[in-house]
Parts: sequence; C-alpha cells; structure tokens
Amino acid sequence: MNNTNMEKMLKTASRNLGIPPDELMGLLNKGDVNTIMSKMDSKDAQKLKKALNNPQTEEMLKNSPEMQDYLNKKNNKGK
Repeated sequence: MNNTNMEKMLKTASRNLGIPPDELMGLLNKGDVNTIMSKMDSKDAQKLKKALNNPQTEEMLKNSPEMQDYLNKKNNKGK
C-alpha cells in the first residue's frame, strides 16, 4: 500500500470515527484497539473484535505485503 492510499484510508477512518488523523495514527501505533472500538458503532466494533480474535485473520494480516511493509517502516524508524 503506498503512502497516498494509506493517507486516504486514514482520513476516511478518522472522519468515520471522529478522531483526528494524527490521534488515530498514534492509537494504531500503540495498538490501542479498545479506544478505537469505543468510537465505533457497536456492530462494527463486534465485527472487528471477532476478526482480531480469529487466528486465520491474524495469519492473513501478518503475511500481507502491506503489513510487512508497515512493520519494516516501523522497525526502521527507531534506528
């Protein structure tokens, strides 16, 4: 996923959740899913919780090129 697509997705999620983009990015970087889910519609929050608790979803995310790119960028940021 390129930076332009990531920014568009972040802005859309930010607008839908009512969280400023920089705050949402901070929550995502910290892994603070509970705060994000508290801003979501209860049905959507349940769907997200179910997906996050599914081992197949976890494997799919870990192996996705986008996640690998994100993790590489995050790991290299601290160096």
